[in-house]
Amino acid sequence: MHSKGFSIVLIASQLLLGISAGFNSHDSLAKQERYPQRIITLAPHLSELVDAAGGSERLVSVSAFSNLPESVKQLPITSDARSIDLEKMKSLRPDLIIYWHGGTSETQIQSIKKTFNKDVQFISVQPKKLSDIAKDIETIGKSLGTEAIAKKNADALRLKIAELSTKQQNSKQKNNGDRKVRVFYQVWAQPLMTLNQDHIIGDIIQLCGGEQLFAREKVLVPTVSREAVIKANPEIIFTAVDSTKMNTDWTMWSSFPQLAATKNKALIDLDGDIISRPSPRIMQGAEKICSEINKVRQLSN
Repeated sequence: MHSKGFSIVLIASQLLLGISAGFNSHDSLAKQERYPQRIITLAPHLSELVDAAGGSERLVSVSAFSNLPESVKQLPITSDARSIDLEKMKSLRPDLIIYWHGGTSETQIQSIKKTFNKDVQFISVQPKKLSDIAKDIETIGKSLGTEAIAKKNADALRLKIAELSTKQQNSKQKNNGDRKVRVFYQVWAQPLMTLNQDHIIGDIIQLCGGEQLFAREKVLVPTVSREAVIKANPEIIFTAVDSTKMNTDWTMWSSFPQLAATKNKALIDLDGDIISRPSPRIMQGAEKICSEINKVRQLSN
């Protein structure tokens, strides 16, 4: 039988261990609570960046047409391309709001910032190059305290970019060297709109060995004339569609048989989900653009 003194020592030790465990648990909880726990995103691709950063379970609301990860389809929608539901946002008590600079108007952003107090953090992203997406993932991960998983996914994206770049260099060496393929990227048909070199798709076209027509236009999404496009004579034309089941009416270009893109049968629909969203899955769209540009380059051999 243990002595009474031993029992007292044992109880005291257990109490001290309990107090120590309590402090450790409290410290851990306090540390967790310092990071945002209730996130709202204001563009479809932003939920994907949060997921890549390791924070998808903290999302409480997303924008219309958000579809990755799968779980966001069950979340309330508080914004779309034209409007923001401030009252609904307030009811969700966010502590972090992430927006796409250029995708959400400055007026809307200022309105949101006036609505919420200083306890709400804001993160703005504006990727102009594929590598910027990796940086955005890491930025969000740092804010959430999930740096390790964010870095892992950011580095995986950087590796994919490097692999595609190497693949393209090898392809160009085999097919007519460094000749650039003239590319027109059609954002909208009426009015006819394209993108300049500051858009992330411009970075993809360059990586794929294309010459982006109207790249030096001053505005990000310039309006151009059909005559100007015909004069520039693109060898391939891309456009994004909302669904792989939709097909673009290409008659505005196919009706010009002398156009190089028409001759090459290179009027290409792209799935908007994998090219118009600057998230890791844009690499699928980049690979598609590179593949189609390579086909056209091979035709001139």
